[in-house]
Amino acid sequence: MSPAAEPASVTHAEVVTAVARLDREAMAARRWFGGKGRTIERIAPDAAFVLDADARHVLVIATLSLDDRTTQRYALVLTGPSLREAVPGDGAWRSLAVAMAQGRTLAALQDDPTAPIAAVLVCRPAAAMPPTGPGAERDLGADQSNTSVVLGDEVLLKAYRRLQPGLNPDLEMTAFLTEEAGFGAVPPLAGFAELVEARHGTTTVAMAQQFVAEGSDAYETIAETLTGWLMAPGSVSLEYATEVAADLGLLTAGLHAAVADGRGIPDMAPRPATRDEIRRWAAAAHEHLERAMDVAALRGRDPSATLDDVVAGDDRVSLAVAAETIRDLAPRILDAITVLDAVPTAPEVIRAHGDLHLGQILITPDGYRIIDFEGEPLSTPDERRVHRHPLRDVASMLRSLDHVGRSAGRRAARRGGGAGDRSGLDLSGWLERSRERFLESYRAGMLEARVLPDLDPALLLAFETDKELYEFSYAATYLPSWLWAPTEGMRGLFRGNRS
Repeated sequence: MSPAAEPASVTHAEVVTAVARLDREAMAARRWFGGKGRTIERIAPDAAFVLDADARHVLVIATLSLDDRTTQRYALVLTGPSLREAVPGDGAWRSLAVAMAQGRTLAALQDDPTAPIAAVLVCRPAAAMPPTGPGAERDLGADQSNTSVVLGDEVLLKAYRRLQPGLNPDLEMTAFLTEEAGFGAVPPLAGFAELVEARHGTTTVAMAQQFVAEGSDAYETIAETLTGWLMAPGSVSLEYATEVAADLGLLTAGLHAAVADGRGIPDMAPRPATRDEIRRWAAAAHEHLERAMDVAALRGRDPSATLDDVVAGDDRVSLAVAAETIRDLAPRILDAITVLDAVPTAPEVIRAHGDLHLGQILITPDGYRIIDFEGEPLSTPDERRVHRHPLRDVASMLRSLDHVGRSAGRRAARRGGGAGDRSGLDLSGWLERSRERFLESYRAGMLEARVLPDLDPALLLAFETDKELYEFSYAATYLPSWLWAPTEGMRGLFRGNRS
C-alpha cells in the first residue's frame, strides 16, 4: 500500500510550533519519561503523522535533548486547533487504532511535499481487531511507563512512549504466542504500528490487543485474599491457600512449553547457551551486587539516612536498614551468584517472558492471562530480546510469590489483625508451601508437555538472588515504596537451610 497523501488541514510548520510550546518541565515529570532527574533542554520533532485530519490528531516522533548531553526519542500525540498534547479520552490514541484497523501506511509531514519521503508509519490489523473497528476511548487508569487506553471494552491499545530502534519484544512475543503457538493464556493481537525510517530502520510504536475486561491484577487479588485469611478467625488449609501457586506453576510451564518449539522462526527457536552468554549472566549478577553494595556503602556512611521524606505510611523503610541487610548478607549473596561463574554445561535457553511476576498476570473467570512481554524496565532493547534460561522466569515468579505473601502480612498488621493465635493462615507456612507447590506444578506441566525441565537448585538460587539484587537497586533508585520487598525477600531467601 502506498503512503497516504499529506492532509492539508495540518502543516509541518504547525507541528514544529506546537512542539516548541510543550511544557518540558511537566513532560520530565511523566511516568513514561526515562531520564529521571534530568532536565529536558530541547524537544525537536523528527517526524509527524496526521492520524485524523478532521479532529487534528497528530502522532509526533520527537527527540528530547537532556542536560547531560544525551538524547532520547519519544512518541507524542497532539490534538485540536492549537495542537496541544492529547490525553487519554481525547480520541487521539483511538485514531491510531483506527489506522491499524484500516491497514493504513502514512507518510510523514514535510516542508517540501516534493522531497523524498523520509519516514512512514505502517499500521496493520490482526485477528482480534473488531470487524467494526475500535470503539470509544477511555483511560485504562493504571500507572504505567507506557500509555494504555481501552477502546470500546474490546481492544487495549498500548503506545510505547520511549522509542528504541527495532522490534519491541512485547509485540514479537504476543504475535508468536497467539498467532504461531496458539497459546491461549495471552490476549490475542489486534494490531500494531511501526515507524520505518531511512536513518533508524524500523521501530515499534504501538500494539493493540484484545482487552481482558474482567481481568484483575494477580498481585493485588492474591495479596487481598491472603490478607483476609490472615485476619480471619479459625484456620485456612495451606493446601487450599496455596492452590493459586500450583496454578501459576502450570501457567509458567505452559508458557515455556509454547516457546519450546520455535515454529521454524530462527529468532524464537530454543538453543544451547553460548559461553559468552553464560559469562554475561555472571557479570550481570556481580554488577547488580556491586550496585547494591554501592547503595549500602553510601548509607553506611550516614546511618540516619532514610526514605521517610519520600515514602508514606506503613511502607516506610529506612534505607539504612535495607543497606545493612545487603551488607550483612553479602558473603552469602556472593557465594550464591558465584555459581554463575562456573555453569558446567551449555544449558538450553529460550525466548522467555523476561520480567514475569504477579503484576504481569491477570486473573479472569476462565483462567489466567499473561501480559507485558517488554522485559525488565532497566534493560536495553538488545537485552530484552535475548534468549534466557527458563529458570529466570521461575525465579522471578518465586520472588513475586514471596513478595505478595509478605505484603499480605504487612497489610494485616496495618489493619490490626493477623497476629498470634487469631491468624486464620500460617503465613510462614504459606511462603514455604507456595514455593514447593509452584515448583511441583511447573515440573509436572513441563513433563506433560514432553519438555525436560532444568530445576537445578543452585542455579535457581543464583537467579533468585540476582533478581532480588536487581529489585533492591531499582527500588532504591526509582521506587522507594517498594524497598521493603527486596529487603525482606533477601532475608527470607537466605533464612534457614536455603543457601
